[in-house]
Amino acid sequence: MLVAMMALSAGPLLAQEPDPSTAHANAPEPRPAAEEEIPAVRLTPAQEARARVLEGELRCPVCRSQSIRQSRSFMADDMRRKVRQLIAEGRTDEEIRQFFVDRYSAWVLLTPPKRGFNLAAYLLPAVVVVIGAAGLAFASRRWKRAATGPAQPPPPSRHLARLEREIEEIE
Repeated sequence: MLVAMMALSAGPLLAQEPDPSTAHANAPEPRPAAEEEIPAVRLTPAQEARARVLEGELRCPVCRSQSIRQSRSFMADDMRRKVRQLIAEGRTDEEIRQFFVDRYSAWVLLTPPKRGFNLAAYLLPAVVVVIGAAGLAFASRRWKRAATGPAQPPPPSRHLARLEREIEEIE
């Protein structure tokens, strides 16, 4: 009986909406709408292929070691949608790359541009390979010469001739 009375008295309280002033401090707040909501864009198969290539060239700001195509972060999702939107607007690949470089700096490109100091990243490996090949060629010629020995014996020195004469005199 006591349980029935408690259930009847609690019924109206459960039906009421909670008072905002008594809301729990740790309760999640409603998420505000994004500043620039990017709608889903439908692309042709050729545009979709371009989008995939561009997504593979841009670095995810959250993951840092992955492209936005590989990453599953919220930031990569937004960047993928933005790439598709820019392609749908008719922008070129270079304009799309520049859009992200302007926003995140050249760091966002997985492949550094081939100019300025970045040129060293492209030229230095080739220079090292050429120097290494030249060093190996030089060393192999020296090893080959040392293995076959000199072509003819060295000419006798005057000291050796004198020593031989003195040995003959003693005998």
